[in-house]
Amino acid sequence: MLPSKVVRHKAGRFVPVLLAGLILAACSGQGPQTSNVNIQGPVTGGSDYYLQQVQQSSDDSRTDWQLLAIRALMKEGKYPQAGQQLNQLPSRLSDTQQQELLLLKSQFLFSQQNVPGATQLLNQVKVDDLSKEQQARYYGLQIAAAQGKTSLALLRAYIAQEPLLTGDDHQKNIDATWQALTQMTPQEASSLVINASENTLQGWLDLLNVWRANAQDGEMLKSALKDWQTRYPQNPAAKTLPTPLSQAQNFTKASTSTIALLLPLNGQAQVFASAIEKGFNDAKNGALNAAPQPTAPTAAQPAAAVG
Repeated sequence: MLPSKVVRHKAGRFVPVLLAGLILAACSGQGPQTSNVNIQGPVTGGSDYYLQQVQQSSDDSRTDWQLLAIRALMKEGKYPQAGQQLNQLPSRLSDTQQQELLLLKSQFLFSQQNVPGATQLLNQVKVDDLSKEQQARYYGLQIAAAQGKTSLALLRAYIAQEPLLTGDDHQKNIDATWQALTQMTPQEASSLVINASENTLQGWLDLLNVWRANAQDGEMLKSALKDWQTRYPQNPAAKTLPTPLSQAQNFTKASTSTIALLLPLNGQAQVFASAIEKGFNDAKNGALNAAPQPTAPTAAQPAAAVG
């Protein structure tokens, strides 16, 4: 019979092993784990990578990888392959997956020139349930649905998308908003009915009026733009002017205080150069302006004959 100390020592060694086994058994008894793949974030890899993940993943994350693969395929212009993957998606999706699928299907229908079908799907999207990255895509699809025709809905889509963008995409949004505004006639712009809370849109419309009232005078336009920026400091265009207006604001009239005159210093043309230089200097010094003007001939002063 083993000593009691030895028995107690061996039993203590088995306790951690027993606890580990119980934990593993409890985990294995749970349902499928939620996928840690973020389908609401940006696509940073290529379609080949995501398709490989689809093949190597279990059921709980396979659909998420497949949705990312479809986005990557369309980003690369591989719409036929994207369509195949769309047809292979399972019928049962989570709410998050369903919202992403609506965006993907809408984008795919736009590629097929099916604007009504794409718009119908966009109307089913729950915008508040989307991530900021998804919202930027959503408003981009709303802009595509307008097909270049300026409307109140298009202006609102641009304004809603603006704070979700950065860098070049942000500047493109500002410029596109301005282009949409300038495509409207004064009558169309004045007939827009907006909500009292739409301060940003009101600022854009006032900027349009400022530009139209001062477009013919560069200095007046620059002054009017500064005044507008003071009145609407929070407007996105006040912080980042549309490119055409930024160029107008930075425009400086060319200085004419110094004029270069290029003349031949030798050769047969030198005699003409000397005459041109003398006339230029006389004009610069005001000699020509100071020269007496010929008077009309009188009876006592006959006109000189013209030979």
